[in-house]
Amino acid sequence: MKFRALLASVLLAHASLAIPQGLPDLGDVSSTSLSEQQEKTIGDRVMRDVHADPDYIDDPEISDYINAIGSRLLAAAEGPHPAIDFFVVRDDTINAFALPGGHIGVHSALVLLTDNESELAGVLGHEIGHILQHHQARMLYGQRGVQFTSLAALALAILASRGGNQGGQVTEAAVASAGALQIQNQLDYTREHEREADRVGVTLVDRAGFAPRAMVTFFQKLLRANRLNELKGAPAYLRTHPLTTERIADMQDRVENMPSRLVADTFEYRIARAKLRVMMAGSPTEAVSLFQSMLADKTIVRPREQVYGLALAQRRARDFEAAWKTLAPLRDGGHSHPAFELLAGELQSDMGHPGEALAIYRAALQLHPEYRAIVYANLEVLQRMGRTQALLADVDKRLRAMPTDARLYELQARAYEAAGNLAAQHRSQAEAQYRRGNLAAAVDQLELAVKTKNGNFYDLSSAEARLREMRILLDNQRAAEKALKIDG
Repeated sequence: MKFRALLASVLLAHASLAIPQGLPDLGDVSSTSLSEQQEKTIGDRVMRDVHADPDYIDDPEISDYINAIGSRLLAAAEGPHPAIDFFVVRDDTINAFALPGGHIGVHSALVLLTDNESELAGVLGHEIGHILQHHQARMLYGQRGVQFTSLAALALAILASRGGNQGGQVTEAAVASAGALQIQNQLDYTREHEREADRVGVTLVDRAGFAPRAMVTFFQKLLRANRLNELKGAPAYLRTHPLTTERIADMQDRVENMPSRLVADTFEYRIARAKLRVMMAGSPTEAVSLFQSMLADKTIVRPREQVYGLALAQRRARDFEAAWKTLAPLRDGGHSHPAFELLAGELQSDMGHPGEALAIYRAALQLHPEYRAIVYANLEVLQRMGRTQALLADVDKRLRAMPTDARLYELQARAYEAAGNLAAQHRSQAEAQYRRGNLAAAVDQLELAVKTKNGNFYDLSSAEARLREMRILLDNQRAAEKALKIDG
């Protein structure tokens, strides 16, 4: 997915809430130009397509990591603030962006460009700053004549910007339909927004215990990359987030008054980067070669994340025996990371040993009961082993603790299908679709559920009641989208 130039100032999300106390109060010209509900409607519409895109990285380890960093930064904002969902998309351009409704996306290439966790935190803090400072509402207030239809069209246009001629033509058409926004005015507002987001971001990074100077070094790195690549065009992040020497000087001045600290990277940061490197490598063979070259001159001390990356790459290349051998030293000594245990179980399953995989997962869950990736893997092995009742019992227990987890509902649906309970299967699929933001698909599944004849009275009655609720929600959603003239 190529989230490129259209992630300009028009998509700098805000939320219609009070500015948190203790952060720089840089002014909120209008908190009523775009209501919280209108913003949520636009954001939900965009995210339905984002979730369906193959470049959306639906990996629980990466998702949990990026949300943990985002939550740590948000916790540093005093006073009320919106809930924000953080996610990563597979893209070789360097970019990050905020969407209406409280969503912040980061390109995989940007994560890999960072040299330390504080640099990544600086980017996320900057994007959070856009949301906390209500930049979308302020931009719309300045444009005055702009209608919400312009914002809706531009929000949807980012999903058409996937590179290639066809994607470009679709994007241009979407921009043309939203022609009330004038590019120069957008850039003028954006420069001020960028300075404001910098100030908020630096404050959050410092309060959250990261190194604020790393935020400056990362933006300096981007500015140097821009100068070195002027003939090729600026990095996507600089096209959507105009960067100037004045901005960097302002950030430097601010961090001079903050305590200097050395902050060690978490191992989760190093693990996430290794996993993304394997995903981003052009081919399985290239992924293996990359990590072999990284480890070639490290015969005494071999960084665990690089050894893990090699094992991941070997698994991607389907060399399971080699991957198992590479992984083995990381699991010795009783200090194994849950990511290593997940990979060990996956490899045993790959090699046709589901019982061994199940034993690995269950032992790991004793130590890390909330590690989502292992929770899912454990349930998937139960499914492959045909242990339907054990799977249903485990999913039911998990859903009581995580009632909004779409993947758990999907696993539950598969188990009900295996058990021959079609009404319950469709009901679970409906709950999964609902939690992924696709109300129309949820209603379709519930309609199938009430039409089946093999469910018990409870299943059918429950499906009928839930169908009535979902239809009301869908009608409200469609009315809100119609008011904003959002198609599809």
